Amino acid sequence: MTEKTNPRVLMIGPSLESRGGMATVEKQLMEHLPDMGVRVKFISTYNDCGKLGKLSIALAAYLQFCVALNNVDIVHVHMASRGSYRRKRVFISAASHKGIPIVLHLHAAEFALWFDGECSEKEKRDIRNTFNRCAKIVVLSEEWKDFLISRDVCSPERIAVVHNAVNLPPKNMTDYSCNAVLFMGRLDTRKSPDVLLRAAARLLPRHPQAQFVFGGDGDVAVYEQLARELGILDHCSFVGWVKAEDKEDTFHRCSIYCLPSKNEGMPMSVLEAMSYGLATVSTPVGGIPQVISDGDDGFLFPIDDVIALSRKLDLLMSDRNLKERIGKKGRSRIEDVFSLEGFLCQIRLVYGEICR
Repeated sequence: MTEKTNPRVLMIGPSLESRGGMATVEKQLMEHLPDMGVRVKFISTYNDCGKLGKLSIALAAYLQFCVALNNVDIVHVHMASRGSYRRKRVFISAASHKGIPIVLHLHAAEFALWFDGECSEKEKRDIRNTFNRCAKIVVLSEEWKDFLISRDVCSPERIAVVHNAVNLPPKNMTDYSCNAVLFMGRLDTRKSPDVLLRAAARLLPRHPQAQFVFGGDGDVAVYEQLARELGILDHCSFVGWVKAEDKEDTFHRCSIYCLPSKNEGMPMSVLEAMSYGLATVSTPVGGIPQVISDGDDGFLFPIDDVIALSRKLDLLMSDRNLKERIGKKGRSRIEDVFSLEGFLCQIRLVYGEICR
């Protein structure tokens, strides 16, 4: 069977206006796949609203989805874990019964935590059955591929590793003379902004001009209070969720990026920060070790290790040349391996494989 020249793809996932990496990937695909000969229709299955509103959106999406199945070649499902899985399994079942090949794009940072620690054996069997109904499982890193194989979630030949990607800004505008550290993401226990705040309290006696910028929604008041208790609130800015049009200015304000997460998939914020030339410090979780080589194009430190993070940040704040070298090598790493063009080509290849 020959590959369809212009495959018709029905894509489902959270609203394109949602916050976070999954919606960013959806928007990249919706914007650029038509230029590659892919006819794509998107149906939003979720938005962050009240319980009744979420149910109404899901039901309307399912009805629209069932009608649209009559005119598609591929279904592309963007999924996380827990409630996201439970919603999407219904759509996957409908497409499977129609005999339409399914690409399941797994974005979940906490899929391993959920699968190993929260799922009953019955639910694990259901997850395995759902995954094996899909023609391809797209994961964000080799670590996630290894996890799925080790838990026998699906057969290895179904898995395709496709790293997230970003557009490279035309120029590196980072001012490496400043010691401003940026955190971007939801302020919650998984992203661990408290670790950065505690590290900041250790650093400020040595670097009294340092500033710490926290961009994101979530438990903002909780972390503002922690900064107040640590006596560093004057050095911290909590700027809320940074809209796409304001990201460039926010990155340009800083020279270091820090993401102290406990769990990740392939965080877009790390890729974006490195693409802007910020010296990036993060934990070795999810796909981050595929992005950062410790001491070469970024720094890695153990989860929840405030002292280790303090030392990494101190190295960067104390040595402008080191910070600049790390930042520039990180930007080159993104250009070489995590370009948007390469990402789109890989997704197009996945479509081609299952349309033959």
